[in-house]
Amino acid sequence: MKMFTATLTLFMLGVCMTAFTQELDRTIRPKAQGVPRVDLPDIQKAALKNGLTVWLVEARELPLVAMNLVFQTGSDHDPANRAGLASMTADMLDEGTKTRNALQIAEELDFIGANLGINAFTDGSSMTLNCMTKHLDKALAIYADVLVNPTFPEKEFERLRQQRLTALLQQKDRAATIATLSFNKIIYGNDHPYGRNAAGDETSIAEMKREDLVKFYESYYRPNNATLIIVGDVKLKEIVKKLDPLFVSWKAAAIPAATMPAAPAIDKRMVYLIDKPAAPQSEIRIGFPAIARNSPDFFAVNLMNRALGGQFASRLNLNLREKRGFTYGARSSFSFNKQAGPFTASAGVTTSKTDSSLHEFFYEIDRTQKDGITAEELDFVKKGLSGNFALTFETPAQIAGALQNIVLYNLPENYYEMYLQNIEKVTLDDVKRVSGKYLNSSRMAVVVVGDLGIVKDGIDTMRLGEVVMCDVNGNKLSQ
Repeated sequence: MKMFTATLTLFMLGVCMTAFTQELDRTIRPKAQGVPRVDLPDIQKAALKNGLTVWLVEARELPLVAMNLVFQTGSDHDPANRAGLASMTADMLDEGTKTRNALQIAEELDFIGANLGINAFTDGSSMTLNCMTKHLDKALAIYADVLVNPTFPEKEFERLRQQRLTALLQQKDRAATIATLSFNKIIYGNDHPYGRNAAGDETSIAEMKREDLVKFYESYYRPNNATLIIVGDVKLKEIVKKLDPLFVSWKAAAIPAATMPAAPAIDKRMVYLIDKPAAPQSEIRIGFPAIARNSPDFFAVNLMNRALGGQFASRLNLNLREKRGFTYGARSSFSFNKQAGPFTASAGVTTSKTDSSLHEFFYEIDRTQKDGITAEELDFVKKGLSGNFALTFETPAQIAGALQNIVLYNLPENYYEMYLQNIEKVTLDDVKRVSGKYLNSSRMAVVVVGDLGIVKDGIDTMRLGEVVMCDVNGNKLSQ
């Protein structure tokens, strides 16, 4: 990794130095640079005595160490009646151990300038630590204590539960959040984890007990369900010697098998309307369950989406924001999850221009599906992705975060080494093929949250598809 970052740095410095040392003729277009060769050193690996796999990338330029313990379990493992369980478990992990309360944990980390983070997301969970090398022993002791000896104190659980319930109530007042959560529920349904709110709902959080968190922790926070990524100023032999005694009581166990239904298919376009009287603008979400992270179409879809709605100069933003002034920003995205994540085209638009905005959304989606993108657009988005690539590896924490994708989605270990080459290989025909495959607007759901007293007639007139009225939770209302 050190060689990799150095290569990129030298590449960028070389470009800058050339610009200043040669006489510049601005009438001549500069020759395109070849794709820089990325030479990544092998990831060093070891296993602790309890079976935990350890990956290490030495980065010794700065006296820093970043750790990222990645679990293959996230909100996708929430039971149907316990939405938010993975998230609550992660939030409670550092609220107390057998020897430290939450305040002591925070104060001890602050004293040495270390940072501990625990998060649950759709396909996994992570426990991160960032510290200076000279404080590594102290930071590791706290890190291991939080991981191995959490007590999930009842008092802190109740406090967190009340905070979560308040946050859920606040979500119902935000049209953008209502639109996003309802969109996920509508396209995936209640039976699929991707359709549920990862933060939970009022019922699941109200009924959740401390024992549910303990059971989730004991089931999934196991060394044989995790990989520890370490990046920084440390050697493998040294760190393994430190970790083994700290993790000795953390044992492997059978991980409960989890079955997830296949992402549902949408066979026809339907329009779902949610009333938000006096809303200052309408929130629009358009899309469907599209593509999984391990798809061979990943790079072509990424480039296609960047041109459609994945950057400021995208078709959607230039049309709806720059040309027509309907919104402060229109965008599209593909969420690449273990199963098919959603394609989402979205914006908050001026209420009086809701139907006009829908028209422009479909205009841009449909023309991209039919014709793909232009050679100039493909060249532009390639340069944008390549230019941003180096920024992914500026700090040990960023490198540890990037390697998380390899662990979580079982990507090739040379994924980042080949990243720029794979971007460069994508052709216009590739983009046109995936545009045709993933942008069929006749099989997308349309969700609009806004003042229906103003916007509904205009949407009805467009005849986009069957119209369904829903409540703020995305549930169909009786007609």
